[in-house]
Amino acid sequence: MKCFEFNQLAAYVDEVLSQDEKKEVENHIEFCPSCREVVAALKKEDAFLQEVVQSPVLPAGFDDEVLSKLEPYKVKKKKRNWPYQLLTAASIILAMGLGAAFYSGTQESDGGNTQHNVIEEEESPALYSVEDQGILLEVTDISASPLKIEVFYRLKPEESVIDEFLKKHNVEHLSQVRVEYETLPPNGKIVDMNGEDLPFREVSFGGNDRLENSIVIKPGDVENLPDTFKMQVDFEELFLQDGSWNLEIPIDIKEAKANTSKYSMQSDFQFDDFSVNLLEGESSENAHRITIKSEYSESEKERLVDIMMARGEDGEEYSMIMPEVMVVTKNYKQHLLTNGTTLHSYMGQSFTTEFEFANRIKGMGSKENLPVDEDLLLIIEGFRLHEPENTQFELTDQSENVQVNDWIIESVTTEPETSNSKIVTIKGRTSIESIEDFIIEVKGDNKRFTTESISNRVTSEGEFVLQTNMPNSTEIYNLDIQKITKWIPYEKEITLNK
Repeated sequence: MKCFEFNQLAAYVDEVLSQDEKKEVENHIEFCPSCREVVAALKKEDAFLQEVVQSPVLPAGFDDEVLSKLEPYKVKKKKRNWPYQLLTAASIILAMGLGAAFYSGTQESDGGNTQHNVIEEEESPALYSVEDQGILLEVTDISASPLKIEVFYRLKPEESVIDEFLKKHNVEHLSQVRVEYETLPPNGKIVDMNGEDLPFREVSFGGNDRLENSIVIKPGDVENLPDTFKMQVDFEELFLQDGSWNLEIPIDIKEAKANTSKYSMQSDFQFDDFSVNLLEGESSENAHRITIKSEYSESEKERLVDIMMARGEDGEEYSMIMPEVMVVTKNYKQHLLTNGTTLHSYMGQSFTTEFEFANRIKGMGSKENLPVDEDLLLIIEGFRLHEPENTQFELTDQSENVQVNDWIIESVTTEPETSNSKIVTIKGRTSIESIEDFIIEVKGDNKRFTTESISNRVTSEGEFVLQTNMPNSTEIYNLDIQKITKWIPYEKEITLNK
C-alpha cells in the first residue's frame, strides 16, 4: 500500500479534506500502522496545543528550569520516523515559547519533570508471510505450549481490495462492516517433522481484534506431543477474495513443556440427584484446563430415561449437567479469560466437562501471560441442569387452574393484535424446585396452525407468564413443555496446585 504524505495526514486531522479524501485516508490507516501512528501523534499534538493555549501562567524562571532538565534528543532508527522527530521538536519549541501558560503564580512548579511524550508503537516484524489476490498475510508472533498453539497474524490488503470489499457491503468505511475479513475459517493441523499428522482437538480463531487476529490449534495428545513439530494453516478466502494463503510454521515447545504441569484434584460433591468429581487440572505458560466429571444418581437416571422414552420419536431433549466455574488470581481475584468449554456426554447420564482458560486476565495484551507461578483459585458457582420434560396441556380461552404433573395453568387470556390475529397470554406455576426456565411448543387447532418454541423464565416462587400469537379462529391451544433448566447454587473455592 502506498502511504500518504505528511501534509495529507495533517489535513485529515485538521478536518479540511473532502468526504472522498477523508474516506480514502480512513480506509488506508486501518491497515497501515505507520500512517496510523502519524495520525495518532498529530491528534496528540492538537490536544497538547489546546492545553497550552488554555492554561494559566507559569512562574518566572520556569523556562530556564525546563531547559536545564532537558536531555539531548536521540533519534531512533525507525522506518518513517521523520514525522515524529518533527512533531517532538515542535512540542519542545512550543513548551519554551509558551511555557508561561502552564501554571498560575500561586501554583508550585514540579521542576519541569512533566513530559508530553508521543509514544511510538513500532510495528513488529513479520516472522512469516504469504501474499495472494492483493492481500498480504503476515505472522507476527507465536505462543505455544502443549495445551494451546496460537499464531498471531495481520492482514494488509491493497486499496483496490478494500474498495471492492466496501462496494460489496454497500458501505463507505470498514468500521461499518460488521463481519470478519476472514469469511471462511482456516484449515489447520499439526504435523511432525516428517509430515505425519498429529492429533488435535480443534482449530479456531483467537478473535483478538479486527487488525490483528490469531489462529488457535489445541493439541489432542498432550503427553506424547514432540518437542518440535509444524503447524499448517490454509486460508481460502479473505476480504471476499478467493485465493490461497498457505503457511507452514515450525513450533518448538521444549521449554514450554518444562513449565507445563498436570495435577489431580479429587474433590467430590454429592447432591440429591447428581454427583460431581473434580478430576484433574493442567497448567501451561499460555493456558489452563480443568476436567470435571458429573453423573446423575441411579434413581434420577431411571426417571430421565422414562421421560425420554415417553416422548417417543420426539425425545430429542437429552439431559445435561453443566458446572459453572471460573478461575481467578488468588490475591486480587481477577478473572482469567475463558478459552472454551467441551462437554462429553455418556448416554445423557454422565458427563465429562473440560474448561479451558487463557493464562491472562482482562486488560492484558493478547500476547501477554501471567507468571507461571501465579497463585490461582478455581471458584465453583453452581450447576446448571438441562433436563427433558414431557407435560402437555390442551387449553381454551376459558381454562383455569388446569394441572398436569408438576405444572398448573392458572388462566388463559387473549387480546386483539390485528384483524386476523390475537395475543394469547398464559399464566401458570410449577412445583419443580430450583427451576430457572423452560422451553415450550405451542400449536393451534387450525389447519394452518402456528407452531412456536418459546423459552420462558420462571420466578423464584415458580411462577411464569408466556405469550404467543395465534389466528383469531384458534379455539384450542396445545402446549408441550419439552425441556427445563434448573440452577443449583453452590459456592466453593479450590486452590489450583500447579
